[in-house]
Amino acid sequence: MERKWVQVFLVWAVIAFALAFTALISGSARSITGDDAMRLVEAVDLFNGQSWFDTTQYRDNAPFGGPMHWSRLVDAPLALLIAVFTPFVHQAAPYWAAFVWPLLVLLAVVALLAELTERVAGAAARLPALALLAMAIAIYTEFSPGRVDHHNVQIALTLAMILASLQGRYRTGWAVAAGVLAATGLAIGIEVLPSVIATMACFTVYWIVEPRRSQPQLLGFAASFALALLLHLLVASPVQTWLTPSCDALSATYVVAGVCYGLSMLVVVVASPILRQPVTRLAALTVLGTLSLAIVIWLFPECRNGPYGNLDPDLANILMPAIGEAQPVWIWAAQARPSVALIIVPVIGMASVLLVTAMVPAHRRWRWMVLAGFCLALLVVFCLQVRGFRLLNIAVLPGPAWLIAHAWAWFRARQNLASAALVSATVLAFSGAAHWSLISNAYAAFAPAPAAKEGPDLMACVDPSAYGPLAALPPGRMMSYLLIGPQLLLETPHAIVSAGYHRNEGGLRDMVRFYGGGEAEARAVASERGLDYLVFCRGLPPNSALTGVPDFPGLAWPWLVRISPPEAALQIYSIDLEE
Repeated sequence: MERKWVQVFLVWAVIAFALAFTALISGSARSITGDDAMRLVEAVDLFNGQSWFDTTQYRDNAPFGGPMHWSRLVDAPLALLIAVFTPFVHQAAPYWAAFVWPLLVLLAVVALLAELTERVAGAAARLPALALLAMAIAIYTEFSPGRVDHHNVQIALTLAMILASLQGRYRTGWAVAAGVLAATGLAIGIEVLPSVIATMACFTVYWIVEPRRSQPQLLGFAASFALALLLHLLVASPVQTWLTPSCDALSATYVVAGVCYGLSMLVVVVASPILRQPVTRLAALTVLGTLSLAIVIWLFPECRNGPYGNLDPDLANILMPAIGEAQPVWIWAAQARPSVALIIVPVIGMASVLLVTAMVPAHRRWRWMVLAGFCLALLVVFCLQVRGFRLLNIAVLPGPAWLIAHAWAWFRARQNLASAALVSATVLAFSGAAHWSLISNAYAAFAPAPAAKEGPDLMACVDPSAYGPLAALPPGRMMSYLLIGPQLLLETPHAIVSAGYHRNEGGLRDMVRFYGGGEAEARAVASERGLDYLVFCRGLPPNSALTGVPDFPGLAWPWLVRISPPEAALQIYSIDLEE
């Protein structure tokens, strides 16, 4: 076997063992919470016969059902794994699927990073890149067993888009693959849009620089991108929604944008004989790009405000601040905490990519410029929403790997203490695990001790064992603590008012009414929805994830009757409107 693939499988095996070690020694996977829990619920529903075209979560927004904007492209492999495991582990099959799936995606990421690094930085940088990957915090946040939301898949697709964009400069097949990958990324989640824009920019720049040589690649990319978007829309949506626009998921909005891009590229290629200079080609592309953007905004004006443009501003102000990872990096990092370590490698890694781009020989610089372009697009996302670190953290690794490879070559030539120190310092500088350890220890040593809590924190509340008593109750409808909504759906047979997803505006409004509108409003919500239970975490106010909603006074209302022990992590009240 070629050395590269030996390295890939060995590094993957080491990382996979490190990720799975806790589960292996304890005999159980970690708690599956938040979006991961909801994704697994969606996959279970698909496995149990819910239509491919129907992504409604019927136990959300009880009793009406909540619309979801997620793609079946991630549900499908999970449902397939559930089918594989069901004959052997029966009811535990979804948890086994959730254990295995992130590790399979990780294998793809390790292989893609190895190939990408070799193409950009050379074979000598491949192993350093894989070593840094093993020390990247993003690996431990996005590929641990149970991480089944689509973010790890988007990391793999982003690496694949960068690789296809590099290889597609002179190879039409790779250009076509880049178009399909870009469309598939959008079909899975709009968060990948900056990577898609960077891919589009690559092929247009290739054509500006070398119009005759790059013409087939530009047309191949543009055509495959537009056609793949259309195909994804047709196979993922029922006929009646094909023309329905939306900003937060693949819809007619993005298909129209893709078709406009494809037509624009066709126009400039046809006009090539009169576009003799790079500046005239750039000008033509600028005019057509501006016109295409204007058409899309004219047809779909609601998307001017981004993917959440349709969300009521009042609800956005209540819901979005609770999503810490959606905050700009300068706001998120203002609070001193160990997790500030997350932002170090993305920032200095970006600097290293730019540095190496300036240092490498001219004939290799274009490859680094492509990588730098992608990383700059991801840097913008990272600055606007700190959760973008997971994509940027891995995409920048060829830059540090190149520096480590050259530091190692310098050490081998000299073999003295100074060169050894340089290698060690370079590795540690880009080691996310080292940053985390250092900052965590410093924080523990100097930060004030946290105040004692009256009851369990959220971690005790999300432990799967906390849900047994609730799951044993007759199935009903619940008003619940927002942040555990998805896990309630996964661990129990009950239905809830809101799991916190933005398309379920009705559930969010009624949650605000129940917790913040006084007793009369709360009774009205309970009656309208036929609620049976109120569920929240001990030690946490029931409405603590709803920004600006006043404290909930209702635990003393006579029609809310506690049915859980006072010391239980999960507090359960029955709702008896006859009182």
